[in-house]
Amino acid sequence: MMRKTILAAAAALSLAGCSAGADKTAAEAAVTQFHQMLDGARYSDIYAATAPDFRQATSEQQFTALLQQVHERLGAVRNASRTGWQVNYNTSGHMVTLNYTTQFASGQAREDFVYRVTGATANLVNYRVNSDAAPVTATQPADQTVPPPSDEGGKPGGEDDTGGK
Repeated sequence: MMRKTILAAAAALSLAGCSAGADKTAAEAAVTQFHQMLDGARYSDIYAATAPDFRQATSEQQFTALLQQVHERLGAVRNASRTGWQVNYNTSGHMVTLNYTTQFASGQAREDFVYRVTGATANLVNYRVNSDAAPVTATQPADQTVPPPSDEGGKPGGEDDTGGK
């Protein structure tokens, strides 16, 4: 009986790990697409790819103003390096937080993305950017349903890109 319980728990953890990996991959692809659209000044397309609750909290005009400031002050994305990530499962769905150090043409910035992942689709729920090189004054209104991005890197429980627990 105990062996069956252990096997069931191991199978559940294994499936959760696979789901977390797929969710993280979908969110990373969304960040790449976000940067491509930002470089192309395709702000409406970025806004269209946000989650419904994002659009309730932030108008397209507000978000476009933020994206324009980022694009105009920092320039094109040269390189984006993920510095941390976290996957949470809650009543709002699968939430993936990705932290990046991004080198833009005119300076470096820290970007924090929170995506809700459903299947292979990642929709932006929250975006934060901070740069000393070219301060951005517009901010996205805080979404109270999403936990703040983690600075610790990795997933809860100590799993990370180096092979996990």
